[in-house]
Amino acid sequence: MASYGANANLYDVVPVAVPSNLGIESYASAIDENGNVAGDTRDGTDGIPFRDEAPFGVDNTFTYVDWYDLESYCYQQLGYNSCENWAEREWQGINDKGGLEREREAYYFNNYQANANSFLTVYPANADNTATGSSSQLFTTEPSSEYKPGGGQWVAKSNDVVVNKFSVDGEVIGSTSSGYYDFGHYGLAFRERGFVGTDLLLPPKLALDGTSPISDIVTKMGRTMAFDSFSYENKTYVVGSASVSPFDYSDSGKDYDGRDLGQCFSGGVAIDDPGASSNCQNFAFSTKGFVWDIATPDAGVAVSKWSNTKNDDAETGLRDEKSYMSSVRGAVVPDNTLIPKEDGTNPDETKYNGKPILVGYNTDRDDNNLMMQAAIFYPDEDSGAFDITKPDAWKTVFINNARVKSGSDYIYSNTKATDINNNLLVIGESKRSGYIPENGAAANRMFVADASQDTPAATYLVDTGESIFFRGSGGEAKAVNNYNEIVGTIDAETAREYGGKQRRHRGFINPYDFEGTHVARRKLFENRAWWLDDLTNDEKVSGTNNHYRVIAASDINDKGEISATALYCAGGYDNTGHNAYCGEGQGVETIVAVKLVPTVDLNDDKATATITPRSVAQEEISRQGGSIGPWMLGLLGLIGLRRRLKKQ
Repeated sequence: MASYGANANLYDVVPVAVPSNLGIESYASAIDENGNVAGDTRDGTDGIPFRDEAPFGVDNTFTYVDWYDLESYCYQQLGYNSCENWAEREWQGINDKGGLEREREAYYFNNYQANANSFLTVYPANADNTATGSSSQLFTTEPSSEYKPGGGQWVAKSNDVVVNKFSVDGEVIGSTSSGYYDFGHYGLAFRERGFVGTDLLLPPKLALDGTSPISDIVTKMGRTMAFDSFSYENKTYVVGSASVSPFDYSDSGKDYDGRDLGQCFSGGVAIDDPGASSNCQNFAFSTKGFVWDIATPDAGVAVSKWSNTKNDDAETGLRDEKSYMSSVRGAVVPDNTLIPKEDGTNPDETKYNGKPILVGYNTDRDDNNLMMQAAIFYPDEDSGAFDITKPDAWKTVFINNARVKSGSDYIYSNTKATDINNNLLVIGESKRSGYIPENGAAANRMFVADASQDTPAATYLVDTGESIFFRGSGGEAKAVNNYNEIVGTIDAETAREYGGKQRRHRGFINPYDFEGTHVARRKLFENRAWWLDDLTNDEKVSGTNNHYRVIAASDINDKGEISATALYCAGGYDNTGHNAYCGEGQGVETIVAVKLVPTVDLNDDKATATITPRSVAQEEISRQGGSIGPWMLGLLGLIGLRRRLKKQ
């Protein structure tokens, strides 16, 4: 449509082509500046999330090992009134797919197949919004050949793969497991290794003192994760986390089903083949935020020290059976010429211009408590020029108002920053402690912060009158582009979760007012945040957009294109309302990857669009739950809706 005419909706929904037979549900995870999309699929529940260094971002003791631990987590941190059912699904999986039990028992079951598979969908240049992309599966071959547990044969299709982002060079960033090796039993070399393109990012070769050889179990089974990238001095770097030391394997609370983790060591030295031992399948590690030059993926360095360590904590990574943890989730090298102001001038430079700033979380010790909390990592020039090749080249600054502890109370169980843009706008989440719920929920509170400030502080996204946010609302702040447009997932109802049921959720966009915001572009959004479903409403019951309801958004580029996940009704929903039925309640909704494409050039000052919010009126037919898919059981509880609805 010509940008000079008013459009009936601001976004069109475009289905993402996914290779067949990868999984029953597909999720778009990342989008690049060309509109290419990458994501992953599922056949069942994850059990323990593939993107958390510490399970659920909470368990830095690594004692969540079985069904009872899952139930305990649910009661303590989520508070649902159906935690037995929640734990059962996360343990057993769905329809004999996924679930933590299969991972824990893979050694003896000898039949593990991947639950998470990943894909890349590339679209033709200058294609229209309906063009079908060319899609391929990622990591279909053995991820590693250096260490083979038991000398066994790699089991094809047994490695779980997830996608997190595109690199600045257009390569897919994510993590993969080693998959299993068959030597009569199934042995796992590592649960996660970050990758960029086809290159695996390896854990360090030296211990924390920087000179001693690291424990053999770290080099063989150590985990890494990759989340973002940046360019600096004509080189590309990837950031994430890496295992740097073993967890407390003498703690029997970490032993699964009597399998003694202490047997992974003999005389303080790791056994030669830990991945071939039933005792070591659940082995975990302390982590640090890491950065890798992609030219040398086997030689990453730690970003920053843990904060406020005591005695020998800095060398062991342990305190009171807990592990120190850290991770980098977002990165930027500020460039004040990247997006000029509306008058054509460049934004004011900051003292950080041209220097890499990272965000994520780090551990701060409070007596024996190790608090994982949101942090900004600034180049450390206090003792000389910044040298990216040296360990601990960044200094940790924790984000005020997003600290785990407030006064004498531990308000949050964990906090983290998830992304940062060229304007130094930081986004993140604070997980409310299950012991201190707010407005009936122990939710993830979403926040923004200004990294240009000497003392950055979190401002939480709350109700400002005409807003999708409300007191106690929760969600995921997933990504922010350089126009300060934030996307993620948000509670779509105010029902009480603590002592009640899981809330429904929807994808959202928030054109946040900050340095670098384009006034005319923000005006297209009527200067406010929206559920994405409202922006796709073209009021056509038979239209393509009415086949979808967007339940999560994961990434956004500077064109405003969004990678997202939606409920799909093959015959189209009965009406354009938020609560419309699929096939009068008889239709089956599936979970599919989509991308959202603006119907106008968002940077055209003359562009106009008409936003018509979807109705929220309830159908006359009363709802009755039917089959439940693993998407409803996401470990952060952020994609919970219905999969099949029937008439009574």
